Amino acid sequence: MEINWYIVGSVILIALVLVAFLIKRNLKDEKNYEKYLKKNDKSISMKDEIDSEEL
Repeated sequence: MEINWYIVGSVILIALVLVAFLIKRNLKDEKNYEKYLKKNDKSISMKDEIDSEEL
C-alpha cells in the first residue's frame, strides 16, 4: 500500500488554512467584544451588590 502524498499534503494544507482563519476570526471577534464592553460599561452600585449577596 502506497501513501498518496498529494492527498495527505492537501489535507494538511487545508487544515492549516482553516486553523489560521479561525485564529484570525477569533482575534477580530475579541476586539469587537472589547469595544462592545467598553461602550456598554455600567458600574454596579453598592446597593445592587449588597442585594445580590443576600440571594
